[in-house]
Amino acid sequence: MKRFYSKMMMVTIALFSVVTFTSCDEDIDEAMILSGEWSGDFGMFYEVQHPRTGRWYAFDADYTNLKFFQYDEYSTHGYGKQVDFYREGPYAYQYYDFYWEVRNGIIYLDYPYDPELNVAIMDYRLNYSKFSGWIGDVHFELYKLRDFYWDSYDGYYGCGWNDGWYWDDYYYSKTRNGNNADSEDMGELNIRRGNRFMEGKKSAE
Repeated sequence: MKRFYSKMMMVTIALFSVVTFTSCDEDIDEAMILSGEWSGDFGMFYEVQHPRTGRWYAFDADYTNLKFFQYDEYSTHGYGKQVDFYREGPYAYQYYDFYWEVRNGIIYLDYPYDPELNVAIMDYRLNYSKFSGWIGDVHFELYKLRDFYWDSYDGYYGCGWNDGWYWDDYYYSKTRNGNNADSEDMGELNIRRGNRFMEGKKSAE
């Protein structure tokens, strides 16, 4: 009887090892495909608070560029850079770093600058030209990107101002003469970044 249990245990261990190694190999394959540059709708937005009324206004990103750096050829994790671009609101773009990992078929993104952006992507399709899927009930769609000049977005976090935006008494508006906004015009902004899958997103009005 002991011999029977020993054989069964050996078979179980062998099967578990095969599953483990297969999962690890699949994670490496996914990480290799994910490594590189992507662009598209990643569901990003930010909210900005009016300094006098206290009211929050939300602006959706037109598109997002992401770059996944793989630590080495067989690594399942690495670091990355993300740039969100906006046509509306005070910011023309915001950028920040993140860390990523593929583990058991799930892609994890970790944002040290703003942990509320952290996400686990479970339902997705990934090949060398397209990365798409769902984060909660929000769909995202990214396509392979090449020749984007990432050196313009150096550092842990940064942003750039949209042309001709300023505070009026009730809202954040575009100037009629098209003058460029700068940090002195806008003062210290109270903002919240997020993904559309996050609960509590307020709609811009």
